[in-house]
Amino acid sequence: MNTQKLELIISIIDKYLEYDYKKDVLTAVEAAELLDKAGVLKDSLSRPGKPLRDILRAGYIVHAYQLSNGRWFIPHSNRKYEKNVSIQKPVQASISQISEEQIMNSSNFRSVKQLNDSDVPDSSGVYVIKIKNIDKLPPTFGKVLKERKHKILYIGISTNSLRKRLWGNELHAKGHGTFFRSLGAILGYLPETGSLSGYRNKRNYKFSAQNSAEIICWIEDNLEINFIAHSENLGKIEESLIVKYVPLLNLDKNPVKLSELVELRRKCEAVANGY
Repeated sequence: MNTQKLELIISIIDKYLEYDYKKDVLTAVEAAELLDKAGVLKDSLSRPGKPLRDILRAGYIVHAYQLSNGRWFIPHSNRKYEKNVSIQKPVQASISQISEEQIMNSSNFRSVKQLNDSDVPDSSGVYVIKIKNIDKLPPTFGKVLKERKHKILYIGISTNSLRKRLWGNELHAKGHGTFFRSLGAILGYLPETGSLSGYRNKRNYKFSAQNSAEIICWIEDNLEINFIAHSENLGKIEESLIVKYVPLLNLDKNPVKLSELVELRRKCEAVANGY
């Protein structure tokens, strides 16, 4: 490959990562779109990202890496920007402590509507939330999930009680559920104006009782879950699964967290704080 063109490709990706504080790495599809817009590498309309993936497979961009699910990621060429690459090997090792096949096996997932709180253990563990039909998501987010070729919305852990965290916080808005807030945001809901005014925590917005009830109905109709009771190295296990499967609504530990989700959550926080 032409050395000058390769250097230009790497330089464009590096500069984008330096100026976009929300991203540590780019997927092959994201980088390909960037390079196409810059007029450096024409992308394929039928197979987005393929021309760049061919370059990656040939080994020309030596600091790029590929996960076991086949997805390519391109961090900054200077190692000091590789915030996520450095943890890949030790994190992946931790997944052996639970059965990945068991937690991710589609046949083990059950519809939220078919469960009740007593079905979820009152103990620590790992959980995964999936959507039954991607087309039920807003188009922007459905498109991303289709590109990722899975239906996983969120992966999380509870160090105390899966029943309280997963069933209560995340699925039924009892307390402060990160997933519930993110889901409500992408579905177009906003908290009540000024509802966080006077509170010390300015980020834990809540939706109105009516809106929360609507979101819960949506969850019951469209989502399914799986969980495993477990107590050791939960943080490492969670990180390993998030890095490998890049769920749609995980932000923390996610190498390809969505800037669109970040912006929607910020909008909700601003409304709740009366800004």
